[in-house]
Amino acid sequence: MPNQEAVAIVIGDDHDAATGRTGSYFGYWQNVEIKRSIDTYSTVRFEAPFEPSRREFRQTFRPFTFQRLQCLINLETVVTGFCLGIDPSFDPNSRVIEVTGYAKPAVLHKCTVPPDELGKGIQFNGQSLRAIAERLGATFGIPCDFQHDDSTPFKKCKLEIDKPIQPFLTDLAKQRNCVITDTPDGELLFWQGVTPGFPVGTLTEGTAPFTKCEATFSPEDYFSQITGFGKKKRGRKESRWTAQNHWLDKPLRPYCFKLEDAERADVPEATLAKMGRMFADMATWTIPDLPGWRAPNGAIWEPNTTLLVKAESAMIYLETELLIRDVILKQTANGDTATLNVVLPGAFSGKIPEHLPWEEVES
Repeated sequence: MPNQEAVAIVIGDDHDAATGRTGSYFGYWQNVEIKRSIDTYSTVRFEAPFEPSRREFRQTFRPFTFQRLQCLINLETVVTGFCLGIDPSFDPNSRVIEVTGYAKPAVLHKCTVPPDELGKGIQFNGQSLRAIAERLGATFGIPCDFQHDDSTPFKKCKLEIDKPIQPFLTDLAKQRNCVITDTPDGELLFWQGVTPGFPVGTLTEGTAPFTKCEATFSPEDYFSQITGFGKKKRGRKESRWTAQNHWLDKPLRPYCFKLEDAERADVPEATLAKMGRMFADMATWTIPDLPGWRAPNGAIWEPNTTLLVKAESAMIYLETELLIRDVILKQTANGDTATLNVVLPGAFSGKIPEHLPWEEVES
């Protein structure tokens, strides 16, 4: 068997006083996939043999119980959440169950605030993003970790009774130029993209292990200017601010959007954040199936780190420091592999890239 990282999966809420571990270690899984991202919640997926005649399997894999799930790599927690998808199947040769786990804050994607806390909606007038997130997270026992300066309150802000929490928080976070993910302990994490300057390594086309790369460009989502419009106040004109994309002079491709909750002073920051997201979505590169889970600097691959990449066949003509948006770690009987999704730097901190990888350099 090839050298592999030590992965542990713990399921359930039982607490072991001797080890301090919550849940029961599950050691029957066959394949595991761990996805971590700068701007979405972590997921864990694994397959296991299923023996319905054994009580321990029936107890562990009960549908619709949302049991606590913890995933560790080399005894270090990387994801804390709950089991969501439990999908059994069988054929003449095997009985298998596929389990999908999500980070704890993923509950906010579909759930609304409980009715006891609502009238026709829940008001957050004059509250900061941190205060709003802490109040909503506390309902579900989810603490917040803010690695982003958040001192400006929203003057008027309301979550409607029939609206899920996550889209509401995501929209507010965009207006404060930050993104949301989860910490290894299952907390809500608010942060920005890391500042370039400390790459975890270099990948150069044709040099092992960098043998494959897939580029995806989205020209329809690329604009020459973006204008944000703040909410119109009584007796005052609506505030507006335009960010120019100096990489696209022609043709004219304007994009306008409204910020219902932003004050006049917040509009420039929110508009730059929108521009940054544009650069995150207009060009992405997938680097699949790197052997092992470790970056050239020896650490396990992490999102929100940077990597120097040169790949002329993927139109990265210049060695460019790119931001790692997503990391997918896979472990099978054949070994460990890592797949990276990388984007232009500054995409999650509202900064326009200083250069584009496909721009020719004048000699």
